[in-house]
Amino acid sequence: MKSAVRNSVNAGLAERDHPAALQNVLASRTFERAPALRSLLVYLWQHGGGTVSEYAIATEALGRPPGFDAKTDATVRVQISRLRQRLEKFYEEEGSGADTRVVIPLGSHLVRVEPVIAPKPQLPAPALISPVVEEPSRRNTTAPLAIVCGLLVVVCCILGTMVLKARQHSASPARASEPVRFWKAFFGDNRPTRIILPTPLFFSFQTKRGGQLGTVMLRETQINDFAKRTQSPEYRLLERMLGQPQLASNYTVTSDTFASVRLARYLDGAGFATNVLSSADSALEALDAENVIALGTWGTLSPLQPYLDRMHYVLSAHEFSVDVRDPRPGDPKSDKIIQESDLRSVWPGVIGVLPGRGGQTHLLVLASRHTSALVSFLTSHNGLDQLERIWKLNGSPEYYEMIVNAEMNGDKLVQFWPVSLRPFGP
Repeated sequence: MKSAVRNSVNAGLAERDHPAALQNVLASRTFERAPALRSLLVYLWQHGGGTVSEYAIATEALGRPPGFDAKTDATVRVQISRLRQRLEKFYEEEGSGADTRVVIPLGSHLVRVEPVIAPKPQLPAPALISPVVEEPSRRNTTAPLAIVCGLLVVVCCILGTMVLKARQHSASPARASEPVRFWKAFFGDNRPTRIILPTPLFFSFQTKRGGQLGTVMLRETQINDFAKRTQSPEYRLLERMLGQPQLASNYTVTSDTFASVRLARYLDGAGFATNVLSSADSALEALDAENVIALGTWGTLSPLQPYLDRMHYVLSAHEFSVDVRDPRPGDPKSDKIIQESDLRSVWPGVIGVLPGRGGQTHLLVLASRHTSALVSFLTSHNGLDQLERIWKLNGSPEYYEMIVNAEMNGDKLVQFWPVSLRPFGP
């Protein structure tokens, strides 16, 4: 079946395994700097792409362990998204004159070679030739008129060029600029870095009705530790009815997943490689040798509780406020949600840059109801400029934590701004 898929994809190409279009991509400078993406491209090509599973891609092409679970680990989707971006970059630069292109359609692992369809040339409109009647009274105005017409043509050309460049600039996707001090400092130790996706805690109860097996899932937002499940009245009621449950942590929050992928794409564009994993993959143990970026809420960041307990800024239950332990003179004791209307509100969040174990790695905490707003803050010129200013005003500490407010209209970000920043530690 895989052979049939490959043959149908590459029909008409002289070399089935490595056609010229693929060879050009693999030998380019663009992919020379991305060996992992080059290997992934070759693997997808050789395995038919469209029929290979995420598990096979993860374990065979990306080196993930046999216990890989695509439901909790977005590595495959992130890496294929990066591969698409790298191909687009190649064809915008080195391969701009290619007559065929290697593409990976959205929603698929299928690698295809497609011809580039050139736009049809626009034929010039036929010139209208009219007889010239020379009038003696107008002979002396011909030269000045020609000069004026020439100047008008030049002005029109300049304006047309400016409009075209403006349209191209607005239509082209934004590229990550030279990384600023914040990200250079975070990745300064050259350690591997993982982005942790939070996995909320669920209780799974097995049921049987009419001979059919089923499952009841319970998410108790007040309980984020399996050992503390009996503190929930709802849990105790279901346990009496259905028996002992099992721990289920196979799900991620949609908004946090999108925020993590967007952050990974930004960092990849800036030249910083990351892996996106779930919080079930031992975030604390990773800090022995890796940098960790953790996104989540009051409940889903509980695996990092030993670090959160040392912070001055504490995200309260359900993210309605950020409470301040031992506030300094002039600091607010709490930064609370502001409800401006039914849809529009200001939500507080916390960003923490903390030392890992032994001070050899870094931990970046993004804690908020709207983690996407904090990602926007750290990936935009506006947000990073604001961060730089408040960081310098507070003595430029190496490790620090800060409160950031985000005004939201539903799930859409309106604006953000830093509230306060202070060094991390006693």
